[in-house]
Amino acid sequence: MSLNFKTVTLSLLAMLLLNACSWFGDRKPEYLESREGGALQVPDDLDAPRPVAPVLIRIGEMPLPAGDQLDFQPPRVTVTAGGGDTNAYMAWSSSGAYMAVKDTPESVARRLRFAIQRSGMNLVERDDSGAHVFEYRHVRVPQEKSFFQKILFWRDDAGPDYSGSYRLRLEPDGSETRVYLDTAAGGAASTNAAEHVLGIFMERIG
Repeated sequence: MSLNFKTVTLSLLAMLLLNACSWFGDRKPEYLESREGGALQVPDDLDAPRPVAPVLIRIGEMPLPAGDQLDFQPPRVTVTAGGGDTNAYMAWSSSGAYMAVKDTPESVARRLRFAIQRSGMNLVERDDSGAHVFEYRHVRVPQEKSFFQKILFWRDDAGPDYSGSYRLRLEPDGSETRVYLDTAAGGAASTNAAEHVLGIFMERIG
């Protein structure tokens, strides 16, 4: 007797819940029944609101980043603000990393030629304008591996290798001279390679 009563009661409750769900589901959102109001009435002693024109911001076309610039890492070399007695410093531009020297392009070209030879690099082609071609051999020192690094045996623990043939490119910049690093075959060298090789020259002539 009691079992039948419970069954009937549960059935009635289920039917009521289904009807309630369908009733709420058929209701239209309130905003669909809204209507557009009349124009804004501005009192005589107040100024009417002025329409705001959109602001257009124009920027020049930016160069596409090189492959190594797509890494989710900050550049290893930032502006080292050449203040005080510093004669050369590393800086960053839209063209990549470069070395700024507080000297004329003619003098910088001569100083770079000596820096190449004194740094143990092979001067392949000398150029009076500073576009010297040279070969650089990167001597890497392996670092001690941790336990987890030893598991990744396929990884090169000595770090990147920046060995190769390069060409320097000088650009006057007011009272200073910018020094960029290109590959000997043509085209800009990778950002990390430029930071590494130009950093060696900065220590020599800075």
